[in-house]
Amino acid sequence: MKTLSRKPVVRIALVLSVLTLAGVVALASAGHHHGILTSPDGRFAIATQGSGHFTPAAEPDSTLTVVAGNLSKYPLGVYFCCYGATISGPQSFLGSENWAAVPFTPTANYTVKELRASVGWGQNGTNGVTLGLYSDASGLPGTVLFARNVTNLGTFGLCCTLAEAKDSTGVAITSGTQYWVVASTSSSTTTTFDAWAFNSTDQTYSTYAFFNTSNNAWLTTSFVLPGFEVLGQ
Repeated sequence: MKTLSRKPVVRIALVLSVLTLAGVVALASAGHHHGILTSPDGRFAIATQGSGHFTPAAEPDSTLTVVAGNLSKYPLGVYFCCYGATISGPQSFLGSENWAAVPFTPTANYTVKELRASVGWGQNGTNGVTLGLYSDASGLPGTVLFARNVTNLGTFGLCCTLAEAKDSTGVAITSGTQYWVVASTSSSTTTTFDAWAFNSTDQTYSTYAFFNTSNNAWLTTSFVLPGFEVLGQ
């Protein structure tokens, strides 16, 4: 009989420990909508209800190479379902924009053709998100290199569907240069409320960027990174 690895269980326990220590689960004054808690500042979301249903992630294009990413290879734990960074539009129930961006630095020259991210719909507002590849500007997201509106997201709090943004032509990136994967909203998703689920592979605190209406600028912070994958040739 084949025994399944216990690593994903350990990883989930580590995620919970990290989030508990960070105070994210202490949300006495947070909002609560459709079984999702939001932190007082709106930056984090926690799904409090789940069906236990798992949908396997779609397989990536076999002709592409993983340039960067942190998605787990475990099919029922590609990312951690229920804790994530809020992605919201200005007309969402939060009343503010909240975006997030994860940096990566390729180890070779590639042409990026696809972005995959663990963004799920919070069952409130428009079901959609904008995924983009951005250049770096002094350690923050800079110019958009390509971006796509992605609709029909899976539900936040479940696993393991992925939002996918594709560019058939591709965007050339350079070895040793930092870039960003950005989850944001657009004019077509002003009411959306999504969450970018944290990864279940690496629970170390790492730098990522966030944008919200109150700051009106990108800022960096240190936390567990949302789940993402960059594919190219």
